[in-house]
Amino acid sequence: MADPAPPREPPTLISQFRSSDHWAVSLARDLLWVVAVVGSIALLLWLACGTWPAVVTIESGSMIPNMNIGDLVVVVEKDRFGELQTWDDGKASGYQKFGDYGDVIIYRPNGVTDMWASVGLLPLSKQHPIIHRAITWVDAGEPVPSYINIYRGAITPAGYLPVTVSGETADGFSILTVTGNTGILPNETRTTRDVTWQTPLGTYVLPADSLVKDYGYVRDTETIATHGGYITKGDNNNFSDQGYLTIDGIGSVEPVEKDWVIGKALFTVPYVGLLPLHIGPVIVIVIIIMMLHELYLRRKEEAAMAKPQKKGKKQR
Repeated sequence: MADPAPPREPPTLISQFRSSDHWAVSLARDLLWVVAVVGSIALLLWLACGTWPAVVTIESGSMIPNMNIGDLVVVVEKDRFGELQTWDDGKASGYQKFGDYGDVIIYRPNGVTDMWASVGLLPLSKQHPIIHRAITWVDAGEPVPSYINIYRGAITPAGYLPVTVSGETADGFSILTVTGNTGILPNETRTTRDVTWQTPLGTYVLPADSLVKDYGYVRDTETIATHGGYITKGDNNNFSDQGYLTIDGIGSVEPVEKDWVIGKALFTVPYVGLLPLHIGPVIVIVIIIMMLHELYLRRKEEAAMAKPQKKGKKQR
């Protein structure tokens, strides 16, 4: 008599999970597969770029035309593929990136972050990093310089000319004139050709006679840097961040310490960043599509099982 077959061991939970035909289990398998693929891609990006998050999305028009809303930006460690260069450094060395001198850096304003931003889940974070160009470096104890581009993103400045406050207009605007220009008199009346603006630091006017075509302007403010850091500016902004940009819950943006720099922009992929900008609806749509696909496969399988089998031909 043959030996009885050994009793079968009950299937493990893992094998049951892998072989189950239940729709909920199938959906869970698909979701785990997606998580595994995304996690693998994130790991590869971190290893290649040396920083996290390794990709960010352009959310505003402050870098137009060199970076546009919805662009996905690949970020690398600040000194990877060459030492980080400011606009001043790039002007001296000839190094350009994204249409102008120097590197575009991604930084946490005043070093503030939260849990979601620290693990790279920026769509869930209340404090997103800022993507602006590093213009110069200021040491502790030095005046914080203010950079001005009256053309915004329409023209890349050929250079930044130093300006000083030479007096006030009759209606109270501080007059900024290019250093050495003695043709502008205090208390003069503004004209339609003058450039005027208001800032948290005061109200200013650049007289038309003091403007130099295609040039920007820089002046030392009364603010003294309490620590060393980068002065940054959006290519499409009139002014540098420090002294002009204020964020709710943080206050005025200070010179960017090196530890606040997440990395520098390596290249952009147009439009792909529109998905992270609408991550909530995208996740819902993906889950709905996966559920509908699973339902379609289930109905197709049930229809195949319910269909009567054709009888085979008789053999002679």
